[in-house]
Amino acid sequence: MQFGRVSFTGGFIVMIALVYLFDVNNFVPLVVLAALVHEGGHFAAIWALGGRTLRLHLGFVGLRIDYEGRRVGYPGEIVIALMGPAANLALAYAASFLGRYLGSETLFFLAGISLGAAVFNLLPVYQLDGGRALYCFMALAMDVDWAWRVSCVLSCAMIFAMLAAGLLLFIWSGWNFTLLTVAIWLLISYCKSEGSAIRYAVNEY
Repeated sequence: MQFGRVSFTGGFIVMIALVYLFDVNNFVPLVVLAALVHEGGHFAAIWALGGRTLRLHLGFVGLRIDYEGRRVGYPGEIVIALMGPAANLALAYAASFLGRYLGSETLFFLAGISLGAAVFNLLPVYQLDGGRALYCFMALAMDVDWAWRVSCVLSCAMIFAMLAAGLLLFIWSGWNFTLLTVAIWLLISYCKSEGSAIRYAVNEY
């Protein structure tokens, strides 16, 4: 379905429904705020580099921003990728500072959620900001094909490490399947994107 420049799939609706179903601590508004700040960082970087956002795609395996503008090259792609986590880090710092000043537990929760979002998105998995930034760094330093291969190996290694850790956590706790769910989400996202070469996922240079 599409509304203006925003489109979303049925999988996205299912994901939101599951989040609300298991959100017993009413963290959804804080997660949404952290996500909006994260995407705001990407949008700000695109705008600063002379780009214009065309479409925002929301799906079960994540969010994708389509934009156009002058070619920013790999350095620009790195900036765009890292501005999302940077915005989350800034929000985490601001929320923790205000939380101490106001004595607000909610702000501390927001700081933790935003910090977690920043750290998660900096993992070296290509579907995440850290993985895309790392790929662009490697593409600047070596052959693009080698950068693609190394990125794929790192992505797979991280995903399977998270799957193993998530499974162990689930077995040990008997109920905590959060990490396992995230790892499965990353695996699905990786499999869906594997059909197109990573070197074509960024703008033409």
